[in-house]
Amino acid sequence: MSGAFEEHHRGSTWWRCARWLTAVGFFIFAANGVAHSFTETQAESGARIYQHQCGRCHKPNGEGKDDSYRGLRAPELIGGTALPCKPRALQKIRMSDFRTVKDVYEFVSATMPADQPASLSAEEYWNVLAFILQRNGTTADNKRLTDTTSREITLRSECAPGSAAVAHEAQL
Repeated sequence: MSGAFEEHHRGSTWWRCARWLTAVGFFIFAANGVAHSFTETQAESGARIYQHQCGRCHKPNGEGKDDSYRGLRAPELIGGTALPCKPRALQKIRMSDFRTVKDVYEFVSATMPADQPASLSAEEYWNVLAFILQRNGTTADNKRLTDTTSREITLRSECAPGSAAVAHEAQL
């Protein structure tokens, strides 16, 4: 944001909050080793799909929801605890690690929405993932998020193959 809008709001609480949220979102994903690889168009389309298909369980802002479907908790998808490497202890559907965006795609395209698994097109799943990446502070680079590009995007540095955290988890 720039120009007159920025000048008018620079000292306001709204402006400070907006800048803080942007910085936090950037830190959550970008500082944790996320590469950029999606388009604005994908994220915009993903936002619409998310609100219609995902928001009913994961809530509109991605904060997660208890007892969202058949007693299951829909985990948060946006924020500092979103998409951890290992499945959470209480998760009943997810059993695999999330090291790359491709790993997340493999999971969601087979199991989500929980009440209609595998009901979206591949493009719709990629678009939703682009939206989630964007909401977590990653910026679009105008390279489409696809099967190929998603393999190169590590969600968090501690999830990267060969990282100390992954090696430690493997020993447990």
